[in-house]
This record gives sequence, structure tokens and C-alpha cells, in this order.
Amino acid sequence: MSNNRLQDKILRTFVLQGLLIGVAVILGILLTNWLLSHFLVQEALERETAHYWQLVEEDPSVQLSNSLNLRGYLFPRDQAKFPWQMEAGIADGYHEVKADVFNSLYVSSRGDQRMFLFFNRSGVESLISLYGLVPLAVVLSLLYLVLWFSYLRARRAVSPTIELARIMKTLPEEKGVSDLADLLPPSLDTEVAMLVDAIEHYRARIARFVDRERAFTRDASHELRTPITVIAMSAELLAAKEELSDQDSKLVDRIQRACHDMQELIDAFLALSREQDGGLRTESVDICALAAQELEGIEQLAKQKGIATGLECGNCLVLNANKRVVSILVGNLIRNAVNYTDRGRVSVKIGETQIQVIDSGRGISEEKLASIYEPHVRGGEHSRAGYGVGLAIVKRLCEQNGWQISLASEEGAGTTATLNFA
Repeated sequence: MSNNRLQDKILRTFVLQGLLIGVAVILGILLTNWLLSHFLVQEALERETAHYWQLVEEDPSVQLSNSLNLRGYLFPRDQAKFPWQMEAGIADGYHEVKADVFNSLYVSSRGDQRMFLFFNRSGVESLISLYGLVPLAVVLSLLYLVLWFSYLRARRAVSPTIELARIMKTLPEEKGVSDLADLLPPSLDTEVAMLVDAIEHYRARIARFVDRERAFTRDASHELRTPITVIAMSAELLAAKEELSDQDSKLVDRIQRACHDMQELIDAFLALSREQDGGLRTESVDICALAAQELEGIEQLAKQKGIATGLECGNCLVLNANKRVVSILVGNLIRNAVNYTDRGRVSVKIGETQIQVIDSGRGISEEKLASIYEPHVRGGEHSRAGYGVGLAIVKRLCEQNGWQISLASEEGAGTTATLNFA
């Protein structure tokens, strides 16, 4: 993953700026060096040539310069002592040549006379480089010092924001246990203080929302228990009557199953609410025995639909968890398998760290499988069983307990639900 920390971005920005400034200054010095060493030398040779022509007009026998860096020849007068082979027909003007130490030549003609001035440009280039690099080093040092100071100031400016992000990661969920203002230094920038106030306001809103959700879950779950219990007891009394017709018995059986499903749903809501409040008690749970109990509870519905059930306990899986939560998870998966299977078999397999519920039912399409854990999403379009919230609750309970739930399905061939406790 790429590094996107704000401080690193600021550092990379300042380093890039320093490199660009350094490159720009160096290129500027090199360009200045080239311009001075060529155009300045050419201008100087033009002036020297004009000066020597004036001397020649005053005294035709005057000797031209013969110094370390400048040497002149007047043709045809000095042609005999000219030491180099000159290109025939060389034009007037400035030329770059190689004649011993001389590398610049200026040619000028007046009448039948031609003047050749040779100049050693290397000394000028060395001086320009020397006196150019010293200012360059000074300028770059000052620029880099300014950039470093600016970087430190920018880093100090964003440090409170980074500290705020670090504190937010370790901040308790409960509002009021620890406030941000108490954890940050009192001397905050105005912008950071505004950000802290906004976060505190948002935390307060979330805390109120969570409190309302927990209160509703607890109150609704407790209040629903009474009517569900009354309906279940009434259905049990109706089922005990011998004069009921087969049609009435089926209706009573549907009422009992609906009561059982609603009771499971209420228990799941209570489990979620109590786990949020830290009130769940853990114990040693035998997964094989619990799965057998859940299969027995769904056995009557499976027989009515002509579905065979089976339990394979390859390993004795014992889990330290809340028994009611595990029962809700396993029961929900088994009940879904039976509800969405019209014929065939529902098998429960217990492994070393997982439990699998395998059915030969309708299966789930890939489109539905991607959103199957969302509330009110059913695996089959035409099914009226359940309320579409079972798997959503299973997912939440698994996430809160650190377990994993996964579904593998092929439409028309069946589904395999895997609950991994590792």
C-alpha cells in the first residue's frame, strides 16, 4: 500500500521543490557560462580588432598582440610567421577553432589585408565557473535552509492533526468516558480546535443514536416476549385438542413454527444488545450436542417437506462462548437450509474448528449471494419463509465474536454455509 501520510506528503513536496530549485539554478549557471564564454568573448574580440585596425592605420608596421591569451596576425604582412594551417577562404567573423591553446578566432578584412585574432577562451570559462559556483553554493544553501525551516513549520502545523488522528484510534466508544479536549494540549490552532469541536459534536450524536438503538432493542425484545409467549401457549393448547382437522393442525403447526422463529429473533436481538453492554456470559459449549438439538427442533418441518437430515461429528468441537449465541447461529443456518430446500437432504458436518450446513435446495444466484447478508434480502425470490433478517443477524453476531460466516452456493444445486470459530 502506498504511503499517504500527510507529513510524508509534505516532506516529499519540499524535497521535490528543493531538487527543482537546484536543477533550475544549475541550469541557469551553465546557460550563463555558455552565453558569457561565447558572446562576451566575441564582443571583446570585435573591439580588439577595431582597436588594432586603428593602430595599423596610424602605423602599418605596428606589431599585433602576442600574449598568453591573445595573439594577432595581419595578412599578407605576417603570413610568413603564421604557425598554423588556416582553412582556405575562411569567412570574416567569429569562429571556434583548435590552434594549440587558442580556441576562438575572429577574422576581419579591410581592402587587401586580413586580420586574425586568436584567443584562449578556456581561462574565461574557468573564471566564470569559479565565480559562478561560489554564488551558486551560497544561494542553494540559503534556499535549502529556507525550505527546511518551512518544512519544520509545516510539519509543526499538521502535528496536532496527526496527534488527533492517533488519539481517535484509541478513543473509547462511550462518549463522556474521555473527551478529546482533555487528551490534546490546550494550545491548539484555531482550525484544529474547530475540528475537535466538530468531532466531539459528532461523537455526541453517535452516542445518542447508539443509546436509542440499545434502548429500543432491549425494550422491544422484552415487550415482545409476552405476546409471543401467549401465542405459543395458545397454539400448544390448540394442538392438544383431538377434534382438530388435518387442515387446522397444519395451521396450528405453522403458528407454532412462527412463534419459535420470532422467539429466536427476539433472542438474537437481546444477544446483540447484551453483548454491546458487556453482559454475555460464556461457558463450555458442545457443538455436536447443540447441533443435534437444533436438528431435532426442525425435524418435524423437515419430515413434512420430505427432507432427510443428517449429522456428522467428525471431531468433538467444544467452544468457550455464550451458548445462546451459538444456538442462534447454528439454528438459523439449519432453519434456512430446511426452508429453502424442497426435497433432498440437509446435512450438518462438524470439523475441528468449524460447522457446515449443506443442503440440496434451490441455491442462491451470484447476484443475490453478493448481498445476502444485507437486511431483508432472501436467497429465493418466491420464498415466504422467514423475514430476511436472519443472515444479517448471523453476520453481526459473528463479527462481534470474531468468527467467520461464509456461503458457497450454486443456483439449482444447493448451498453450503460454513461457520468458522477459529
